[in-house]
Amino acid sequence: KLSVIIVNYNVRAYLEQCLRSVRAAMEGVDGEVYVIDNVSVDGSVEMVRGKFPEVKLIANTENVGFSRANNQAIRLSTAEHVVLLNPDTVVGEDVFRKVIAFLDAHPKCGGLGVRMIDGTGRFLPESKRGLPTPAVSFSKISGLSRFFPRSKVFGRYHLGHLPEHANASVEILSGACMFLRKEALDKVGLLDEDFFMYGEDIDLSYRIILGGYENWYFAEAPIIHYKGESTKKSSVNYVFVFYNAMAIFARKHFARSSSDLFSFLIRIAIWASAAGAVLKRFFRRALLPVTDLVFLFAGLLTSNAYSEHGGPALAYGLIMLVTFYLMGAYDVPLRLPNVVKGSVLAGLLIACFMWWKNGGPWIDWVQHGSWLLLAMAASGLASRLLLRWARISPFAPADEGTKRILAIGGEEAARKALDLLWQTHFGLAERRHMDASSTAGTQGLAALRKNIERHRIDEVVFCADDLPWARIIELMAALRDTGVEFKITRPGTGAIIGPSSIESLDDLLFLERHAISSVTAKRRKRLLDLGAALLLLTTLPIGIWMVRNKGGFVRNIMRVLLGLNTWVGYAPVPSSFLPRGHKLPPMRPGIVDPVRMRYPQASPLMALRMDLLYAKDYRSCDDLRAMFRSRTLLGG
Repeated sequence: KLSVIIVNYNVRAYLEQCLRSVRAAMEGVDGEVYVIDNVSVDGSVEMVRGKFPEVKLIANTENVGFSRANNQAIRLSTAEHVVLLNPDTVVGEDVFRKVIAFLDAHPKCGGLGVRMIDGTGRFLPESKRGLPTPAVSFSKISGLSRFFPRSKVFGRYHLGHLPEHANASVEILSGACMFLRKEALDKVGLLDEDFFMYGEDIDLSYRIILGGYENWYFAEAPIIHYKGESTKKSSVNYVFVFYNAMAIFARKHFARSSSDLFSFLIRIAIWASAAGAVLKRFFRRALLPVTDLVFLFAGLLTSNAYSEHGGPALAYGLIMLVTFYLMGAYDVPLRLPNVVKGSVLAGLLIACFMWWKNGGPWIDWVQHGSWLLLAMAASGLASRLLLRWARISPFAPADEGTKRILAIGGEEAARKALDLLWQTHFGLAERRHMDASSTAGTQGLAALRKNIERHRIDEVVFCADDLPWARIIELMAALRDTGVEFKITRPGTGAIIGPSSIESLDDLLFLERHAISSVTAKRRKRLLDLGAALLLLTTLPIGIWMVRNKGGFVRNIMRVLLGLNTWVGYAPVPSSFLPRGHKLPPMRPGIVDPVRMRYPQASPLMALRMDLLYAKDYRSCDDLRAMFRSRTLLGG
């Protein structure tokens, strides 16, 4: 009766949760499940084989894209209906049965989409869409659809005038969950493989209508869609890929004049989005330094001490920015002690420079430097406290250890979930438990809402061992106005899944403050690379005779200066020895490594473990030690 088709690419945790919900929804349904994997490296294939033996797995040897991968399974299916399902979705136990019943009662329905909510319980407007004609596309690109979302004229892209909870005939379905009548596919064709990603659902939906069938939005079977997890789209790249897919659609279905207009709108959207993303990134990074300068200049101009001593205010500001950066005052999350360190360094530098340049009593310049130190510290602290008070992201205070968590489920499952969150959050402000049976029905929903409001709950964790998937979805949708974050525990695993987050004991492997992936470690490593490269460059006439490969030594100095290499990197480990899904924090290729010089006969497994230790607890002195021991190999 039904073939469930899921295309996966490196979202193992979400895929496992999706398959668990699909397994429950397939109870009593005559059907089959396909998973097509596009060369994932996170262990997805092994997970499916080990935990879901009933699934028909197609493990591709190349990434063939979304359309072609779905078509592989559609061609194998002999079911009456197929559903294309994203791996970052969760379906309720009754979704498939309800949809099949609707399709059987509406033989003209060739395609069907369901009501989708995201990980916060909010309705996803792409659950129902209109045909992206040039006029509709202009409304979306120009932002008119955002200002008038319920307008029949300007809000047609997401059909905002149609009620969320009412079934309706629509034009375009979402590929995240797209039910298709096999008879309609045989008539209009499969997904167009010219679309690698995005746009293929719009094209197929339109062809279904052209083939004499109808598309329907079905509101009675809601699902969760953790939007974006299956594609990990970034702002600029997503715009390029998505709107270029729209250009393919326009050339295929619209007249030449409309297609040209559509392409013109697309080019405007791409460049506007790219420029907006660049400006947003710039202002986000520049906000804190600019605020520091504003507070510093305001303090200097209104200070009697500055009017007496004077000095180059702009130079003082630049020195403050540099020392603040070196001391980590611009790292996120913000740490106020780093501001004090940067101010002390700036004050010492200014005092030394002014004494060297002007001479005179040392104590006068120490006093001047101390006054500037206090001014910089005050401005730095004031700007950070202001941004924290305003809760401007990403400068709002870190909430580790301050969250109030409510776990819903059996006592044992809830305890395990809360214990895990206590570790991954580095403490919790409050841990509460509510039995799954007490959330049943309308009274249960009211009790849950009252519990959230009374105890000011920040996160609600549903234990899927003890709650039906359909009830979890229902509660999330009903409580979306509370502002809490919803998460779901995966049965039988030590992990909790939420919107854009997967929390497990593996998350404790790399502590942000010490791991090489931290902002502080990256800055220190890059400064060490630059400092060492400049030192080796200035002492090149002497140092070149200490290395074996002299030409490679000069080349490596330049590559490090350009940021193409780092002096010390991971030890090379053959891919055949790497565990499936093994990942270390990304890093530039190293000239030398901390393993081979110390242990020349190290096995691949030992090298892998030492790479892990190096990444977990990075120190700059480790790089200096490795460079000294491997000084003859700095030429490669």
